[in-house]
Amino acid sequence: MSKDTITTYDWMPEAREMAAQCWCDKRVEDRVMDVEFAEVIAERIAAWMQTAAQHHRNADYYRGLVERCGKAIGNRAHICDDGSRSEDVLCAKVPEIIEADYTETHTEE
Repeated sequence: MSKDTITTYDWMPEAREMAAQCWCDKRVEDRVMDVEFAEVIAERIAAWMQTAAQHHRNADYYRGLVERCGKAIGNRAHICDDGSRSEDVLCAKVPEIIEADYTETHTEE
């Protein structure tokens, strides 16, 4: 399977567990669990978990693009503010390096 292949994960087992745990909360532990209501809650939780997972995949994708740019820049993208060198690309440095390089060589009139 390619690293770019997105596999759909079923979040419902974890979501059901979270929904069921709500009835263990001290504020409502005296109540009988409503299974149908717990399932509705679990569906909502699973949807949020899927949204969070997609957001994480998106963030990883764009971070990967910034890292690629940093690798192309070279050593400057690894230099910390204190002058030490990081093994990894410092993603926050990449935009300022590109802005500095771009404005120095390409000024708009």
